[in-house]
Amino acid sequence: MEATEQSSASMPSDITANPLRTRNFALLIAGLGISLFANLMLRFAMSMWVLDETGSAAAFASILTASILPTILLSPLGGVVADRTNRRTVMVALDALSAVTVLACAAAFAVTGFNLAVIATMQVVLAVLDAMETPTVQAALPQMFRSHGEDVMRRAMAVVNVVNQTSTIVPAVFGGVLYAAVGAMPMMGITVVGFGVAAVVECFIRLGAPEREDGGRASALDDLRAAGRFLTRERPHALQLVLLCAALNFLVTGYAEIGFPYMVRTVLGFGSEAYGFAYGLVGVSGLLGAVVGGRVSKALSMRRFPVTVAAFSLTILPQALAMALPASAGVRLAVLTACTCGTMVSITLSNLIAVPAIQMSCPESMTGKVMSLALSASMCAQPLGQIAYGWAYGAWPAGRVLAVTFVLTTALLPLVAKAARRF
Repeated sequence: MEATEQSSASMPSDITANPLRTRNFALLIAGLGISLFANLMLRFAMSMWVLDETGSAAAFASILTASILPTILLSPLGGVVADRTNRRTVMVALDALSAVTVLACAAAFAVTGFNLAVIATMQVVLAVLDAMETPTVQAALPQMFRSHGEDVMRRAMAVVNVVNQTSTIVPAVFGGVLYAAVGAMPMMGITVVGFGVAAVVECFIRLGAPEREDGGRASALDDLRAAGRFLTRERPHALQLVLLCAALNFLVTGYAEIGFPYMVRTVLGFGSEAYGFAYGLVGVSGLLGAVVGGRVSKALSMRRFPVTVAAFSLTILPQALAMALPASAGVRLAVLTACTCGTMVSITLSNLIAVPAIQMSCPESMTGKVMSLALSASMCAQPLGQIAYGWAYGAWPAGRVLAVTFVLTTALLPLVAKAARRF
């Protein structure tokens, strides 16, 4: 059966003038989008429920923070599974397990009512399952499109990014209205249905089991060691690119996720309505970057990587000047919002260059493991960036923090240029 699926997935009839217009890719995108929407809708509902019941936004923030550690530790396991098992089967199983988890927790709420421990358990389990699914999807894309070249890979990644951005924006826009209308428990029901539908859709993806060079004899630990040796000895330039992406994630997470709301709400004193509008523009800019990236994918070779990172650094400088020099709150808000939108576009384009380059540098048997290690490095950088920038904004004026961010980003450019020349 697996051999039949493998051959079917690579038949000439599946190769069209536009390789992305295939049944397999459409099903993958549909399943991913539905799953992401369900996950983010649930997270929104739970955050509102915790806030209503406890009055503390810090309580839910603590739950999400606690879910990061097991996610980082178990994400490499997701890469091992993705390289050992049919990736369609993995995606179906993970979405089905997510549906079962939410259903079991809904049953617990029906008996006990609001229970913070149950919410914490549910969020940790879902975070782990999501961390295992991400490298699986990232490994499935090269399996589908490796033969079509890096340009098609970038276009496929652009579509995935559009789905990610849309699935983030839509729950934020409609989640509040839906929560006010029906409450948390019905939204959990919507989530269960979403995960279930995603699993059913993914059942129809036709992907064969990945080829293994070890004949299936190596253990999971052996697989991870092999991936580590591959990055450190055979593809050190790919490892350097992974570390550079983690460094960029550190800076973007800290300055955008921590700094932007802090400056708008606390430093400038704007209300939730103004912040919500500005945040919406930033989210749309990420979507725009993914769409533009898909349109100009042929131009997004590795030699453009330093250009996109330089563009990112240049979006920070006007913000540093606006926050350091005398200006009205309205002018500062306009500069912060416009430049952060520019940041989202430039970073999205950077990802569309770097991620396919890493994927294409890996053999089929290594893709899942390498991408899971890259994901773990990026996820490690995220809380570190949040902590560092949280401290920095509390200790220094906002203009100084932004100026240091500009200097650090500019200092990365020689390393980025050196890494780009090796691909």
